[in-house]
Amino acid sequence: MAFNNVGDFWLNPGKSTTIGLAFGQIDGEPEWGGHDMGAQWIMADPIGINPATLLVKDHTKQHKPRRAQPGDEAIVVYSVTVVNIGGEIAHFSLQGGGNV
Repeated sequence: MAFNNVGDFWLNPGKSTTIGLAFGQIDGEPEWGGHDMGAQWIMADPIGINPATLLVKDHTKQHKPRRAQPGDEAIVVYSVTVVNIGGEIAHFSLQGGGNV
């Protein structure tokens, strides 16, 4: 599953942020997260014409327990850490998708 233009982020030079993504929501569950979409790659996609040099690292896939309605499908959160390794404030969104 491919995705594009997710979020609207700004990051100062030398700073990092970890961003979590969920695909949908598990009905009736209080935990934040969504459906398991298999392996997903998440990239930072610069916005605008200003220079941006962004490093992505620490791709994770977290399974959370179902609490309200136990079942086979886990609650899943994907996350990635984005680091601005450039010299200017970076404006970016996220894009990515699954292994083909």
